[in-house]
Amino acid sequence: MAQRPSLIRRGVRCVGSILDGLRRWLSRLMFVVFLLVVVAFLRTDLAVQVPTDAALVLSLQGALVEQSEVDPLQKLVDEAVGAPVRETQVRDVLRALEAAATDHRIKAAVLDFSHFEGGDLSKLVQIGAAVEQFKAAGKPVLAYADQYSQSGYYLAAQASEVHLHPMGQVSIEGFSTYPAYFRDLVEKIGLEINVFRVGEFKSAVEPFIRNDMSEASRKANQAWLGNLWTVYKTGVASARSRDPEDIQHYADRMGDLMVQTAGDGAQLALQEGLVDALSHRDEFIDRVREETSADEDGGFKRIDQNAYLLAVGREAPVEAGKPTVGILVAAGTIVDGDPAPGSVSGDVFAEQVRQARLDDAIKALVVRVDSPGGSAFASEVIRRELELTREAGKPVVVSMGSVAASGGYWIATASDRILASPATLTGSIGVFGIIPTFQDTLAKLGVHVDGVGTTSLAGALRSDRKLSPEVGRSIQAMVEKTYRDFLLRVADARDLPVETVAKLAEGRVWSGSDALDLKLVDAYGEVPEAVKAAAQLASLGDAYQARYLTPDLNLRQYLMARMQGNASLTRSLRMLLPPELARVLQVWLAASDQLAWSAQGGIYALCLCGKTG
Repeated sequence: MAQRPSLIRRGVRCVGSILDGLRRWLSRLMFVVFLLVVVAFLRTDLAVQVPTDAALVLSLQGALVEQSEVDPLQKLVDEAVGAPVRETQVRDVLRALEAAATDHRIKAAVLDFSHFEGGDLSKLVQIGAAVEQFKAAGKPVLAYADQYSQSGYYLAAQASEVHLHPMGQVSIEGFSTYPAYFRDLVEKIGLEINVFRVGEFKSAVEPFIRNDMSEASRKANQAWLGNLWTVYKTGVASARSRDPEDIQHYADRMGDLMVQTAGDGAQLALQEGLVDALSHRDEFIDRVREETSADEDGGFKRIDQNAYLLAVGREAPVEAGKPTVGILVAAGTIVDGDPAPGSVSGDVFAEQVRQARLDDAIKALVVRVDSPGGSAFASEVIRRELELTREAGKPVVVSMGSVAASGGYWIATASDRILASPATLTGSIGVFGIIPTFQDTLAKLGVHVDGVGTTSLAGALRSDRKLSPEVGRSIQAMVEKTYRDFLLRVADARDLPVETVAKLAEGRVWSGSDALDLKLVDAYGEVPEAVKAAAQLASLGDAYQARYLTPDLNLRQYLMARMQGNASLTRSLRMLLPPELARVLQVWLAASDQLAWSAQGGIYALCLCGKTG
């Protein structure tokens, strides 16, 4: 029998193996960094030249977002390997259109929907308004698609001309929300969902305790869906010189209308006045060339949105020392702890607010909220910093995006003024707690948990034990207390009696148009209007500038955010890691995915709203 290596020798081998693995991992990482640096160099604005007599091509990629949810490193990796772009930042589109409107080199704009996945209505309305301003500068906007989705068509309708492929169609189906409900599944697998809530309309927990939509939720959802549909119909009809009822008729009677045109969706769209021409791709190119100049390949001179922004700058130049209105964007679910792309960290965002408050150049603050809420504690941390900013003499104006509900509305209460879009979803003034336990699931598998503790609370929050009534009463009391705090904050901020706020609350979601009537917001407007309002409140006159403020993450926060929030980048890194480290990373990520739901105290101000379609 071979003699087993000594403990020292085994230790040396282990250390050697670790060092060798680390060497291989670092060499692979350095190679990836090298590729990223090359890509970054190739994308510098030094190489970008805007051609004369060109068209600005707005190739909308992926979904519209208020703030990028993809890590910059991931974007570079995607571009390096030719992966599709997953998002388009709304303010990039607005900036490109604004700059191109007065750029003598740009003669027209082209809307390309080849890779467009849609966006919330309020975002579409913003871009539609920017298209109108571009047209007002005397420059045409030409739209083309093989098929128009509902979102894509809203933007296309704002164009000077709408072209559709002869085999295409325009899909308009209206708005809907059809959540999945899991009560039967929960009971079948033995999972026990302990729910603590206040408010008849707090429907975030309904999927776990019902098999269908409650009548209260049905009533509220029908109301805000109807308001959004009205905004959509009106916007399209106005742009196309049609009646809103024409759009309703098109959606309601699609079957009959399609039969009348023998299944020719493109001809139907032309017949109904939704498009101006049925054009093959080459024919559309010929049409654009009439407004611009031909390129060397027989097409038209063009520059895409990203290249154009590299040439002119993604934001207007900032002057040092000039009075500034700072703009902070709170986009995504509000969470405790470290941030991840697509979320708002209470700690990090509050620190951003604090830095803005201490910056002498920043005289006022605009907070762009595009969030369904999340952790009630994190929302309060942010609200408190905004309150301190106002006490320091710096006005705070909230600009609501597509959704500013529950925790998103909580932080809005610490503002001097709230602006929203008619298509904003807001309100949802309510809180809940939810604790699942799976002792019955384990019992089905023959596993049982038993033991002793020194108090009635010891081990009471274990997920493998039934929740004790005493703990349940404690959590319900905390939820009710948080709800009372929410009502008082809204009542104080909006100068309304608590009794009035209570009738508007209970977790009910309101559209921006209803919220204005109910005095939950002050006026309609987007970021530019919010900036003007903040400047007026700060008595800045016309001598000011606006600047987006970006978070300054420390190394730990940056790495945590990248690893938690980027599944595709993580997969790429795992391919480069030694097998041992890759397995550890996979296990750690599986656990960290739950962090977004670990609110302080287990109490949420979260709205599962805005999911239409």
